[in-house]
Amino acid sequence: MDTLKVKAIVLSSRDYKEKDKLVTLFTLENGIITATLKSVKSSTAKFKYAKEPFCFGEFILSLPSKVITSVEVENTFFEITKNIDKYYIACAILETVKTALVEGEPNPQLFVEVLKALGCIAYNDVNDNYVLVKFLISVFEGMGYKLALDRCSVCGQKFSGKRYLNLDFGEVVCVGCKTSNCMEISQRASSTFKILSITDYDKLSTLHLSKGSDEEALNILNINFNHRFGKKLNLL
Repeated sequence: MDTLKVKAIVLSSRDYKEKDKLVTLFTLENGIITATLKSVKSSTAKFKYAKEPFCFGEFILSLPSKVITSVEVENTFFEITKNIDKYYIACAILETVKTALVEGEPNPQLFVEVLKALGCIAYNDVNDNYVLVKFLISVFEGMGYKLALDRCSVCGQKFSGKRYLNLDFGEVVCVGCKTSNCMEISQRASSTFKILSITDYDKLSTLHLSKGSDEEALNILNINFNHRFGKKLNLL
């Protein structure tokens, strides 16, 4: 029997037949794939943790059926489930991956980014909005929508006044290049984007940005996400 061994993060699962689950996995080697967990609904099921979001480990799948035959769990990030705010932010990270990636296309850089973000939320005393803002900045940059905050993406001039996010192409422009489908980025939101983009996940807990700047920055990114993918992230 042919098998596939992958490092994977569980993004979601749904009921399938009477006792099974269809599990959406974000794998290091193959991107997003859908696999089947057999007879896993019982509390005593052998692979019961493998159906839960955030579960990370080594999965072995039979081919071509993609039935999960073995799971070696490395981390469940269980601490996330103890706090509703952390849970919603972490779910938004998983939803971003499901929405932004095409099934079957590997993205090792994003895979590592997800693990860092989940670990930061689970184990660090951090403003969880900082984590999601940093994560979304990385996702947009990986897709070619870099939030360049020093120069206008259209004319190339250094910003000397207000900045605007052009929602048509997801980049930052000056007042002279602003169109009707632009939203202003305040100075404090701009500073928040800059600081979070260059701060490592394990250093985010040391930051204390101006009150409300994280929520403003997150709102801008969520609006941008909606324009890119036709849906907003579900946040508290």
